[in-house]
Amino acid sequence: MNEESIIFEDEHILVLNKPSGMPSQPDQSGEKALLELADEYTGCVCHILTRLDRPVEGLVLFAKDAKTAALLSSSLKDTEKSYEALVCGEAETEAVLEDYLMHNKRSNLTKPVNKNSAGAKFARLFYRRLSYDGEHSLLEIKLDTGRHHQIRVQLAGRGLPIVGDTKYNPKYKHKRGVKLMLCCKGLKFTHPYTNETVELRLK
Repeated sequence: MNEESIIFEDEHILVLNKPSGMPSQPDQSGEKALLELADEYTGCVCHILTRLDRPVEGLVLFAKDAKTAALLSSSLKDTEKSYEALVCGEAETEAVLEDYLMHNKRSNLTKPVNKNSAGAKFARLFYRRLSYDGEHSLLEIKLDTGRHHQIRVQLAGRGLPIVGDTKYNPKYKHKRGVKLMLCCKGLKFTHPYTNETVELRLK
């Protein structure tokens, strides 16, 4: 754990910057997870409040004790996360994307489906374009719902697949050693003990 990974810390809360490729919590791979690093660094049994898929980098929120975890969990719906994604193609200046999504656990893939499909879940996100270089658009994204692979699937469905996405961008399928250009850049939450708004953003 290096100092650059620690974005915020006090007696009760820890926010870390997870690198791409690291699991948020232990999985079948047996690779070191961010939660384990948090435990080792603090000497506490940490509780993970926000999770990111393995290839996604960015801000992850932890509580250092069960009481804080319970308090943060109760207000988690009010916690705001913002993402940045570099996508292929020219995106609109801003847009609201709405779909019904279904997750296939066997393939670990999600796809848009008809809203009447069994197991379909409504998904909505908002984005605005920060820049366009003639080939790629840089987007700022805010989620209204939190579905499996939601950002990746919804953008790919609009012809805006994320650079480095080996699951939903045909250009990168089956490629190894590429980085998914999706990052949780911003995190905003209410501190459970001070009631102050904590707003964090990666450079």
